[in-house]
Amino acid sequence: AVVSTQSTGYRRFIKSPNFELWFQSKRTEANQRLELLHIQQLSEADMYSWKMDKHEVEIVDMLLWIRDRYDALQRLGTNPDIQDHLKNHIDTLLEVVPTDLQSTLKPAFNL
Repeated sequence: AVVSTQSTGYRRFIKSPNFELWFQSKRTEANQRLELLHIQQLSEADMYSWKMDKHEVEIVDMLLWIRDRYDALQRLGTNPDIQDHLKNHIDTLLEVVPTDLQSTLKPAFNL
């Protein structure tokens, strides 16, 4: 009888408008946590080694990706250590692109 009552209450909750709000909130919270963990892992990556065998286009793509993650970090909540690591990654990668490309990219990455 208790299980039947719990099942009925659960079914009602799933069909209620409150469930959609609750589910959306939990989903957003989980996605933000995953995004933050991904950014944290990116900040801990060894960009110095990574850049060694990469082509210019791959480095620029990574620069854009890091910049996007940096902006996401601003939205998710500031963590100064992670921000500093991402800035260092950008500096590390900018060093290996040609000078003319550096002059084009640096203003966009002035964080």
